[in-house]
Amino acid sequence: MSRDDNIKKVMKEFEDFKPTKKQIEVIGDLSDAYKNKSDEDMFVEIIRVNEEMESEMSPEEYEEIFEKLDSIRPLLNEEQLEKLDKILKALGRE
Repeated sequence: MSRDDNIKKVMKEFEDFKPTKKQIEVIGDLSDAYKNKSDEDMFVEIIRVNEEMESEMSPEEYEEIFEKLDSIRPLLNEEQLEKLDKILKALGRE
């Protein structure tokens, strides 16, 4: 499958996604909170959030998060893919 086909597939998956006002606010708040953080700071925060999610979510919900991460791979550039792989490795998900 070509990169364009992969992108179209990912976009189709998000076609019906309609975030609530609350979700949009949360995304905006997260963006503001992390925009000036270093990669190392982000890495530590991701590990912390992962531990929270794993303890609070059902195994199915938790697994779905990683499936969604895999589904966005076609949208990432090489540098972003390397960072994602580094994070997944640290989380024992490679």
